[in-house]
Amino acid sequence: MFFPEAATLLRRCIVAGAAAVLVMAIAPEVSAQDPAARDSIGRDDRNFSFYARGPYRSAIPRPELILGYEVGEQNTQFLMQERVLLAIADAARDRVRVEAIGDTPEKRPMRLFIISAPENIQRLDAIRADLGRLSDPRTLGAGDRDAIIARTPAVVWINESVHGNEAPGFETAMQTLYQLAASEEPATVQALRNVLVILNPSTNPDGHERFAVWYNSVQMGTPYTASLEKQEPWSIQGRFNHYRFDMNRDVMTSTQREVQALIRAMHRWHPMVAVDQHGQTSNYFFPPTAAPMNANLGSDFQKWMEIYGRGNAAAFDRHGWMYYTRDQFDAYGPFYWDTWPSLTGAIGMTYETDCGGWKGLLWRREDGTICSFRDGIAKHYTTAIATIETTAARSQERVRDWAQFRADAVNAGRTGTMKRVVLDPGSDPVRAAELVSTLLRSGIEVRRTTAPFSASRVHSYSADGSASRRFDAGVYVVDLAQPNGVVARAVLEASPRLDTAFARTQLERLARNARRGSGENREGYEFYDVTAWALPVMFGVDAWWTEDAPAVAGDLVSLGSDGVTMSATSPAGITGGRARSAYVFAPATNGASRLAYHLLAAGYRVGVSATEMEAGGRQWPRGTYVIRTARNAESLHDRLDALARESGVEVVAVNSAFTDGAQFGIGSGSVVDLEMPRVALVGDEGISQTSYGSVWWTLEQRYGMRLTPVTTRWLASGTLGDFNVIIVPSGSAGALNRIVGKGGADRLRSWMQGGGTLITMGGATGWAANGDVNFTSARPVGREETPAGGAAGKDSAATPGSGIAADDLLAVTSPTANANVPASLPGGHFDVVLDRTHWLTQGFEQPRATVMLEGGTFYKLSKEGSNVAVFAPTGTLARGGFTWPGNTERLLRNTAYLINEPVGGGHLVAFAGEPMFRAWWRALDRLVLNAIVLGPAY
Repeated sequence: MFFPEAATLLRRCIVAGAAAVLVMAIAPEVSAQDPAARDSIGRDDRNFSFYARGPYRSAIPRPELILGYEVGEQNTQFLMQERVLLAIADAARDRVRVEAIGDTPEKRPMRLFIISAPENIQRLDAIRADLGRLSDPRTLGAGDRDAIIARTPAVVWINESVHGNEAPGFETAMQTLYQLAASEEPATVQALRNVLVILNPSTNPDGHERFAVWYNSVQMGTPYTASLEKQEPWSIQGRFNHYRFDMNRDVMTSTQREVQALIRAMHRWHPMVAVDQHGQTSNYFFPPTAAPMNANLGSDFQKWMEIYGRGNAAAFDRHGWMYYTRDQFDAYGPFYWDTWPSLTGAIGMTYETDCGGWKGLLWRREDGTICSFRDGIAKHYTTAIATIETTAARSQERVRDWAQFRADAVNAGRTGTMKRVVLDPGSDPVRAAELVSTLLRSGIEVRRTTAPFSASRVHSYSADGSASRRFDAGVYVVDLAQPNGVVARAVLEASPRLDTAFARTQLERLARNARRGSGENREGYEFYDVTAWALPVMFGVDAWWTEDAPAVAGDLVSLGSDGVTMSATSPAGITGGRARSAYVFAPATNGASRLAYHLLAAGYRVGVSATEMEAGGRQWPRGTYVIRTARNAESLHDRLDALARESGVEVVAVNSAFTDGAQFGIGSGSVVDLEMPRVALVGDEGISQTSYGSVWWTLEQRYGMRLTPVTTRWLASGTLGDFNVIIVPSGSAGALNRIVGKGGADRLRSWMQGGGTLITMGGATGWAANGDVNFTSARPVGREETPAGGAAGKDSAATPGSGIAADDLLAVTSPTANANVPASLPGGHFDVVLDRTHWLTQGFEQPRATVMLEGGTFYKLSKEGSNVAVFAPTGTLARGGFTWPGNTERLLRNTAYLINEPVGGGHLVAFAGEPMFRAWWRALDRLVLNAIVLGPAY
């Protein structure tokens, strides 16, 4: 019997056999090739040489002579890079100076390499003095200004590898320094006459070292994209610094010591061009940038991006290399290493190479061609040199435009609508001082007033409308009429302005997505990061901006000797002498929680009043801490006084437990005895590195807490009873569910029933609210429905906090307007209403607070627990950032931000977002501190 299927199979076999014969015929030729030769097919660097632009001075060593291998053959470790750079600098002292600027948390030194023509190096101190004078137009006449511009080289700053596993930049630094220090090529020599290059060879030495050591230990040089060498373990992840911060998101707040060191150096050298070299993309990226652009950047910024884009394009076109512009990478948030310098007058640019780093020594593209580590280095080297040459060709124009930007900043501060910001240190002087320190580190002038003053048109950051207001002496004032007025406005404005055309595009994408079925691909949204970042809001400091700026009496404030912080001018330590009965202190500051923790850690017995009380002839709020003298060691007074001064807390001595008619006092049963928190911080697979890092750094560095790091797998198998507080930072709910499993969830439930406090944040709360885990009765809004946006979706709207004209947007009708599925938020500021009778809110005096929220998971109110912070049911909800019209406010109102869910003798404390987001956010620290310090006792 004849089967058609058999005939088809026979034909396939014949064809396959013929193909096999053909393969065998050519196999000897293919197999005779060197494997490396096969992997060079399509490599962009196959005809590239780092030494094509000589001749070179023979006394200056090439990198490979010190390394023992060619740059690009493997990842170079920090010590070897240091040897290469210092050897080149030492041999080229006529062109290179080395400046030590600090060190990393792991004690690796940070240095800058300053390169220019010999005649510029000889007068380097004079150039730096000129740059300082030119940076402040208020001190210069037109004649002096023009003379300085005529003799000053343009300053080009190059940052390498802020993300440590984006390693080509780290390697590029060696070749760039060699070219500039050793080449006698006329073009290089001429460029150095017109520019001063500041080369930062490694922005993130600690992260890069983790990555490089690991990668070198496992690499086999395979281009296979799923190979082991391309799968960094969670604990390695070289993208982040020691504390797992993304330092390309830390420039605005400068919490990390590496960032602080670099910003101090930028203030010394005043870059006019700032390049930040990253990786890895599908093809190389350089500006012009994508939309949106920060509204505080002007037309000059766009002009220069075009100039540098064309210069880089010409250099790449000579090699036939692929690149793209105007897509993906924007200049919106003021917290990047490109945008922040741009707001000070530089032309800041991100360059993204396509090869190397976490892609390994070799990477096979989708078209089968090979992308190599050396490719990525070659391209970064090419843009670095092209940027230097483009600047050199228009050096005086760049210097003049930079100086004009700073002069315009002063004028805009005098004529713009927003002229001044006022910060009131009253509720927490230490936190206010930390905010002012952040501004000072950015070079922003701040004055503290010595007399009252009034303003006629005042806008609160936490309330609607404007009115006249009188301010007492002692407030901080930031006048925007200053050389860094543009960056001041960018980080202080309540809601950043967003390009209307960009916003409309996102709404149109949302509308199209809503018309697509569940099986169809959805369009992603083009938000690159969060869309609100007002520093006073994030620090939780009472603040106002004014439309007028009458003269005020006061003095400029400055950082302390460490160059990082300024001291708060508030009472601290014990007042009233040695107490006979007790010492008490109010809970209104973050320092109060810090002090209570350190007293417990030192072995002292500490209580907290669950109600308002009377002590020492005055009224004290609920949450007041009580340390009874008779129940503590004789050493209490001296130790308490020292710890109180460190924490910035005023402690009052009380000599009697008797009250003048009040129901509750220091001897009442309403004073709850606290337990020493034993805190485990969960990390590893399933947990966001940056969420973990922000909690780690904040609790350890700001509050001095002892933490024990544990893994997500430990939750399912470890000895939970060793701790009474477990913190699970934000992460993937699905991954946590898979790793911890039902057995692990049951163990955690038993632990909580025995008195444990489990704190979850962001995505970890999504895991806790999962029906299989069921730690809380709260459930996500609209979870049973299909969202209208893609996974990358991040949102927009014409709400009061959006910074966008409503009439321009509402013409776009969103089909999601009646849906019950939240569209994903890119990150904005929203008001919550606090339950001020709950122990978690002890120390909060105001009925509302503002929180950061991103993503599309909103939580219905808990049916069995306390909804401690609820998104404002009425009144203003959105304070800043981008929201979806007809969706966000309707679905977010009256949902829970913070839930306390009783579980037996313990509880779950669940945050819908990240209360310590990037360590930017200070306003909610006390909620987390209360959960840690008070949780085990309640």
